[in-house]
Amino acid sequence: MTLKNLAKNRTTVLLVVVVAGVLLMFVGRLIVPDDADTPLHEAHVPTTVYTPTATAQPSDARDMEERLEAFFSLVEGAGTVRVMLGFSTMTETVFAVDTTANESLTREVDAQGGTRDTQQSNQSQQTVLVPGNGGTQPLVLRETIPTVEGIVIIAQGGNDAHVRASLTRAAQAMLGLDAHRIQVLAMQN
Repeated sequence: MTLKNLAKNRTTVLLVVVVAGVLLMFVGRLIVPDDADTPLHEAHVPTTVYTPTATAQPSDARDMEERLEAFFSLVEGAGTVRVMLGFSTMTETVFAVDTTANESLTREVDAQGGTRDTQQSNQSQQTVLVPGNGGTQPLVLRETIPTVEGIVIIAQGGNDAHVRASLTRAAQAMLGLDAHRIQVLAMQN
């Protein structure tokens, strides 16, 4: 094999590889549609109903308050106890959104040689739906759950300084709150 034939074979092999690569690109575009490259975006959709709960379920907050009431009533001298929790914010749910954007530019040339460019852009968003619960539902990317910001404890023994201190320490331990975010009050007779 001469040097000329070797160079000719390398050129042929290189040309075949380039043509195969171009063909694979075109076949790939036919198999995978253009909109498959469209990224999923986040849409922040806060819940509209105010419920002072950690999970936007009124029963969950009340369950938590009832458990705390039962727990705090075990403190010596506390007696009957009522609890109300205050939460930082409402629950915020972030849904997956499929965004499609189109843009077109039209150039018109008139008889006098003048040109006019017209640009149009269009964007649409659609919430991504997934099967579940016997139908379809939005795909949730994340849900921000509010934290307890404060507590009011009303106890029959709330007049006693020792009971107030014990209930305050218990609330600090259970909820991780600072003492200034805890109010212990005496229950009216």
